Amino acid sequence: MIDFSISVLPLIVLAVVNFILSWVWYSPLLFAKPWMKALGIDPQHTMTEQDKKKMPWLFLSGIVASLFVVYAMMVIIHSLRATDFFSGLAVGIVIWAGFALTHSLNTLWEGRKPLVLVINNGLFLLTYALYGGILAIWR
Repeated sequence: MIDFSISVLPLIVLAVVNFILSWVWYSPLLFAKPWMKALGIDPQHTMTEQDKKKMPWLFLSGIVASLFVVYAMMVIIHSLRATDFFSGLAVGIVIWAGFALTHSLNTLWEGRKPLVLVINNGLFLLTYALYGGILAIWR
């Protein structure tokens, strides 16, 4: 049976952590420069007024996406009755391989460089595996 119950605290905490971790992942501290170069964006690019106007919507969509991914993982982890960190981690890896990786591979048809796929999926693998483990033990 599918378990659609919500554990509010883990949902909110992991969604915020996901948003922050994504922000750090694509920051100059980690992978911003190689990611931008692979996308054909000048790493020295400064934001235009139009870019700045888009930021609130981009932040909002990032938070909403984080809530959705954590909730979907919560439903799957709880429905499969993963109760320890390593079984949750394994489910997270399967979710990543079955959904995030396969959808990312389809972006190669758009002409994206493989480095973009590697950087993006590094984040997805890390978060899906980690959140799977955490959601299994934090009900």
